[in-house]
Amino acid sequence: MNAPIETRPKNVRAEMTFMEHLEELRRTLVRMAVVTLLAMLICLSCTSTLLALLRRPVEHVWLEHERSHLPEGISAQDWVTAKELQGARMGLSAELRGNLQKRFSPAVLALADAVDFLRAASTLPQDQQVSFLLQTGDAESQRLARALHAAGADLHVGQNSNESRIMGAFQPGEAFLLSVQLAFFGGVILASPILLYLALRFILPGLLEHERRVLFLSLGWGVILFLFGCAFAYWAVLPRVLAFFYEYSWSLGIENDWRIGYYLSFTVKLILVFGLIFELPVVLYPLMRFGVLTRQRMRRMRPYMLAGSFAIALLLAPAPDPGTMLLMALPLYLLYELCLLMAPHEHAAHESGSVTE
Repeated sequence: MNAPIETRPKNVRAEMTFMEHLEELRRTLVRMAVVTLLAMLICLSCTSTLLALLRRPVEHVWLEHERSHLPEGISAQDWVTAKELQGARMGLSAELRGNLQKRFSPAVLALADAVDFLRAASTLPQDQQVSFLLQTGDAESQRLARALHAAGADLHVGQNSNESRIMGAFQPGEAFLLSVQLAFFGGVILASPILLYLALRFILPGLLEHERRVLFLSLGWGVILFLFGCAFAYWAVLPRVLAFFYEYSWSLGIENDWRIGYYLSFTVKLILVFGLIFELPVVLYPLMRFGVLTRQRMRRMRPYMLAGSFAIALLLAPAPDPGTMLLMALPLYLLYELCLLMAPHEHAAHESGSVTE
């Protein structure tokens, strides 16, 4: 016996005129704008938290950079503190200097003295620096200074909790405009489930019952995958990209005093791009359920998808190194392979199509 044919539902929306459809679209867009505005206001009240969250990857990269240019056994945090102490005690009287230094450990004080020696040596030609360090202080101070010099310790006071050059604003209203921009992107991410629901709610009345179930299921997974893609970009991709640019600039002798506006724009775009990339199953799943894509067709498309994944990574990857492009191309292709496992066979797709006609 043939399965019952599901017919298109007859409802008020189906009988609406063209102008009534436009009016309904206007109402949907107004609702979406109001939801986005409310989400923006929530994010605007949490601007400090959002900024601290976005600053964390670059601060981690900076600390890793410091650690990678220190001899074994020296803490990156002690080295950072020593550089700050060396700058803070300059110009103080002997009494104030002694009062300040007694608040730090002997290891930090020794490193602060080494900073003095290394900065003095850096004013000399390269071939004279080691001989100068051999004439500085006692034997232990000479050993420490030479070890730091050999490791290429960075003498620049960088981005930390007390002196974060990355937070510099160069225009009167830049900080406020950045807060609004950050609130907008955060509001879009926060309101994305409701925005997708409102968009589906506009088109659902013209769909069949099983088409509605497929789209609602895609909506749920779409939100989860989007948030997962954003988290993957934040935790796995962003630190690597920032480290690449940081080390490359440092190798050329260029200081990494990144401007907050460019940094936030770069970071937010990277996170959103990965969130959208992880939406690939949401696009493919309805096509598979409606019989447009079958397992056989998707297998034939494998080589093109593999090449397309790397082409997309080449165009959208924010850093040109192979590792970053692989971090973008590999998840995209693996998501395609995951969809292929769920794709129906050719005969199942034909049966599904015959039921829904």
